Amino acid sequence: MRRGEKKFLIILILLFVVYVATSFLAPKPVDWRVTFGVKDKNPFGAYILNERSQDLFDGSLEVSNSTISEMSDLENLLILSDFAEITGADYRSLMRWLDSGVHVFIAANEFSSVLKDSLSFNNSVSFHNLNQSIFEAATSPVRLIDSTSYEYPFSLVSNYFNLSDTSEWTTYAYLEDNPILISRSFGKGKLILCSTPYIFTNFGLLFDENYQCAAKMLSKLPESRTHFTQFYQLGKGEVTTPFRYFLRQPPLKWSIYVGLFTILVFLIITSRRTQRPIPVITPPDNATVGYVQTLGALFYRERKHKKAAQRLINYFLRDIKERYFLSIEYTEKFYKHLSAKSGVDINIVIQTFELILKVRDLPHVDEKTLIDLSKKIEQFK
Repeated sequence: MRRGEKKFLIILILLFVVYVATSFLAPKPVDWRVTFGVKDKNPFGAYILNERSQDLFDGSLEVSNSTISEMSDLENLLILSDFAEITGADYRSLMRWLDSGVHVFIAANEFSSVLKDSLSFNNSVSFHNLNQSIFEAATSPVRLIDSTSYEYPFSLVSNYFNLSDTSEWTTYAYLEDNPILISRSFGKGKLILCSTPYIFTNFGLLFDENYQCAAKMLSKLPESRTHFTQFYQLGKGEVTTPFRYFLRQPPLKWSIYVGLFTILVFLIITSRRTQRPIPVITPPDNATVGYVQTLGALFYRERKHKKAAQRLINYFLRDIKERYFLSIEYTEKFYKHLSAKSGVDINIVIQTFELILKVRDLPHVDEKTLIDLSKKIEQFK
């Protein structure tokens, strides 16, 4: 790795470390979303409601993300929502459950028009922002029928019911002189409506000693198994895949980030060629060729043409054996095989071997014959 690349890699790692340290040490912003989720610890989640269910409910608490029409085997039903949109099949199922003896507790800032029209009630809607202003001094007194009173910030408790026929409804709690917790009997069951759902959130339960107010309101449900559905606020909920679970857990999420960063660094480092330059190895010299050339030049200078010709012939025949794997035979069949393998014309092959036989029989070889022999042998190279 080059020097510049090492510097770049070190800077990248330092930036990543600074980012991780900043993410861990920086204060996390408050999540002001209204979720009513039993796993949410934000101010408007329902984590404490679920954790302290034994204190707030006389019976056990079951949690789901099912609609009313999807439920079975109900005893008590609890719904917390900003807008209780109960219409169509859900409304018809609600009425059937009430007639069969199920008690239903619905706390919402706004109710569907189907509920309000069929049950002859309305509620005032006060629009407000849920932010740091909720920590202002309590200005909204909530009074229960047992004469106990609890104060909440106005931005937390401000909605109330307008009842067209008060004789059909029983009121259990008031915001000043306006009803906020009412009930009505249907068949064997009872429908309990609350216009202040934020009382049951984490913030509402922890505000002063006001958890007692929420507990008294929820006690209107009979002592039995209560089913709490989050559908009317959160819908069906997120897909609970293992990977999504990892991302929701900070330690597991950071382990994934560190692993991905490590893989990225590994790819950057290994993307460069790590093999060393391959040295150029020159093939070893053919000692036999050098020996023949040296010896041939020596015989030529000393006019020993016969010996030079014999050496040249011996080298040539041995080369034919090793290169073309042929046994030397002075026959027409051998000449054809040699011509086919070497690519030399058959006539030149015949002339070359006839000259070799001639040179072997001559007692002396002149310079012209030696040169002619050398040229014919060169054609096989």
